[in-house]
Amino acid sequence: MLHFSLYLIISLTLISVSSASIANEQTSNPLPLGSMLDDKGQPIIHSNKSYTDLQFSVQKNKSKTTARPLKTSSKKPKTKSRKQQLASRSSVANSPSCRWLNSRMSSLERQLAVGVNVRNSHYQQELDIRQGEWECMKCGAEGPAQADHATCQYRR
Repeated sequence: MLHFSLYLIISLTLISVSSASIANEQTSNPLPLGSMLDDKGQPIIHSNKSYTDLQFSVQKNKSKTTARPLKTSSKKPKTKSRKQQLASRSSVANSPSCRWLNSRMSSLERQLAVGVNVRNSHYQQELDIRQGEWECMKCGAEGPAQADHATCQYRR
């Protein structure tokens, strides 16, 4: 019996709320097509002006500095000798061995950036060995030939 009375009270409440909302919808005027409302639900009047209220102007910057032409030097950059080109690491030959060797030497140089001491002296020794391999394999220029891999690899 208690459940039935509770069910009856809830259903009557829902019916009264829904009938109030239906009556509210019928009394309010439907909005015409193309109308706009503000944040409070009030209609916004749309103007048919063909211009906007936003106005701006561009100010011209009047500077007294004159543009100077760039100086061109007639000096040609010095070309590196063959020995300098082989020892340089500014360019790396397109070879997996040379790319690995370059990254290994960069890693060793980062390790030695703190300075050479008793604890990391082996990094300096390996870097010297790798520099010899770099030059022997011609990684700064055209890259190693097939026979260079066997002759240039460090033997322990």
